[in-house]
Amino acid sequence: MEKHRSKFFTIFTIAGSLIAGGLVVLGSMMVKNEVPVTSDFALEAKSNEPAKETSVDYLAPNGKATLTMKNGKEVNGVITQNFYFTSEEDKNPVKIFEKDSDPPNVISVHHNTFSPDNKYIFLQSEDSGKTQYIVMRTDGKDIKEGSYTVEIEGLFSEKHPDFVITDVTGWGSYNLIVVNTDTKDGKIGPSWWFDLSNFSFIRLSSRFN
Repeated sequence: MEKHRSKFFTIFTIAGSLIAGGLVVLGSMMVKNEVPVTSDFALEAKSNEPAKETSVDYLAPNGKATLTMKNGKEVNGVITQNFYFTSEEDKNPVKIFEKDSDPPNVISVHHNTFSPDNKYIFLQSEDSGKTQYIVMRTDGKDIKEGSYTVEIEGLFSEKHPDFVITDVTGWGSYNLIVVNTDTKDGKIGPSWWFDLSNFSFIRLSSRFN
C-alpha cells in the first residue's frame, strides 16, 4: 500500500511539473507575440504626431534685415504661418504676413526673397499644382490699395495667357522681379520683369537662366 502511494505521488509530481512548465512556455510565447503589436502602435502614434512649432530666421544679403518665419502647431490639418520683418534701424519685429496652410502646401522662403533695398520680399507656395509667388512690403503696409500682397502667377496668367511661368528667379532692380516663362506648347519662352511700380510685365529680349 505504501509503495502504491509513493508511486502515485511521484507520478502526480512529475505531471504537475510538466503542466507548470507548459504554462510557463505558453505564457512566454504570448508575451513575445504581444510585444511587436504594442511597438507598432507606438510607432504609428509617433508618426501621426502633428507638426510642432518652428521659427527660422533669414538674413538679408546686406546683413541689415531679417525675415522670421514662424510655423505654429498643426491643428486639424492646418498650420498657421506668421512672417515678421526686423530691420537694422528698427529692432521691433513687424508682422507682415499670415496664412493658414495644409502641411503639403506651406509657404517657403525663396533664396532671393529680399529686394536690394530690403523694402520688399517675395514668398512661394504650391496651390493646385501651381507655384504661387507672393510679394509684399516689409513695413507691413499695403503694397497696393486694399491689399498688402500681390500674387505674380495669377496676375501673369490673366495678362499673358499664351505663356506659363517656369520660375521667378529674383530681383532685377529695387522694384523689378525677374520672371522666366515657357510657351503653352512647351517651348522656351522669354524672361520678363514684373514691375512693382505699376504691377505690369515687361517682356525682355534675352532669357535669364
